[in-house]
Amino acid sequence: MGNKKIKIFNDLVNLIKETPKLVPPIHVAEGKVIESWIDYNDHMNMAYYVQCFEESSDFVLEHAGLGYDYALNQQKGVFVIKCEINYKREIKQGEKFIISLIDLICKGKKLILKFNMIDYQNSIFANYEILNLNIDLKTKKSITFEDNIIKKLS
Repeated sequence: MGNKKIKIFNDLVNLIKETPKLVPPIHVAEGKVIESWIDYNDHMNMAYYVQCFEESSDFVLEHAGLGYDYALNQQKGVFVIKCEINYKREIKQGEKFIISLIDLICKGKKLILKFNMIDYQNSIFANYEILNLNIDLKTKKSITFEDNIIKKLS
């Protein structure tokens, strides 16, 4: 069944405070571009943008109760079915950034998260939109989120 890790990536700092509800816009994570993320064009390679946005998405899912315990204990999971990144400007080694959740929509089976990667002056490096489906891990079929989850995320 594979290695079930609580956290896949470990490069960002989680900024989500223990609040009962996430209300965008909210800073989710912060980080700094490390040398191994730099490609031969001397800027961050696109794969690491995905990694940073996905780690930030994991922070949101864990906060909402839809992460590791949700998968192991409730046998439900949130699967990515579509994502889109728009690159606005380069980010280079050593530059610091914040991932900000700018929108969150939870309806029925769907969870849509929209993020910006910004500098400390709110200038955008990239933005990211991800469409997730709630899945029953036993049947591998999509299912509606429970009311308490929808209420927490709406």
